[in-house]
Amino acid sequence: MRRLALCLLLAAGCAGRAPAPRRDLARFVPVRIDTGRPAMDALTAGLRARGGALGLNGLAVRGGRVSRALVLLPRDRARAGVINFEIESGPYAGAYQCEALGRGETSREPRAGWAAGLIDGSTIYYAPKDQPDGETIPGVYGLRNIRPDNYEIAVLGGADPAAEAEFLAKVKGDGAPKPHFSAVYKHWYNKGSDAVPVDLFWEPDFNSGVPMLERRPVPSSPEAAARQAAQLAHNPCYYYGPYGRTGFAVHTDRWESDERRADPRDAGRGELNDFRWRDTSGCIKLRPGCLLMLNRFVDEQAALGRRVQLEAVETPLLDAVPQGGGE
Repeated sequence: MRRLALCLLLAAGCAGRAPAPRRDLARFVPVRIDTGRPAMDALTAGLRARGGALGLNGLAVRGGRVSRALVLLPRDRARAGVINFEIESGPYAGAYQCEALGRGETSREPRAGWAAGLIDGSTIYYAPKDQPDGETIPGVYGLRNIRPDNYEIAVLGGADPAAEAEFLAKVKGDGAPKPHFSAVYKHWYNKGSDAVPVDLFWEPDFNSGVPMLERRPVPSSPEAAARQAAQLAHNPCYYYGPYGRTGFAVHTDRWESDERRADPRDAGRGELNDFRWRDTSGCIKLRPGCLLMLNRFVDEQAALGRRVQLEAVETPLLDAVPQGGGE
């Protein structure tokens, strides 16, 4: 009870101190999003053609400076949004834009309270934002790359050491205590890629008007209980979040891997040929190449001593952007 009271006090005392700066969102809206293949190159070229720095890095706020990735999400969650960020120096310097998903858990069958959308004439239903795996909640989140040098990492769902040696090497720590903890799924990583998931945590001092509460799950196994204990040891307020939701991340998936495309069990699945079909389960999903660039952005801005954030904005501007292009 004392811990929960402290979490409540921290959130209430900080809410609304640092409102988001006003900006012209239309500048970040592409003319089209090709959801049938990786679109980072085309979207980035269009963003850069509109000229100039994005104005998202080194923003002055009370107590220091922040740098942000900006995610624009459509009101129609059956559509893709876009993420925008800027790397300031080095071989990858420049502004970037990629397709992004934040629609949450989906179903092909109707469910009470779930909204419906259409993907090329096929109906899909998606969970509302107040559910644990619902659509992305608009607001400001903190960002940290999940790597074993600063995270104790637990694997969800298990992994075969022989088949997943590369993945296990990416999450294995040196046994020393780490300041942060995260559980990850192996499908958040791709073979041959250095991209890692990004921890996405709600920033109560940059958000207001969203109900904050604790919804701590009941562990379903001894392993789950151990993970929960480790999480709370690293962050006693972890399970206290907007609508009681926690465990956000920016990550990718393996739908584009050769193994997934060759698996006969997945033949005909929409996820193989159209990004819009992929679930996000409360997180934000990017393609592998875009996630790697976001990792570089987070590394660079953190090294500059800035607080690194992601701002998610829901806008009807994206609902009119043509989408599609399955292979």
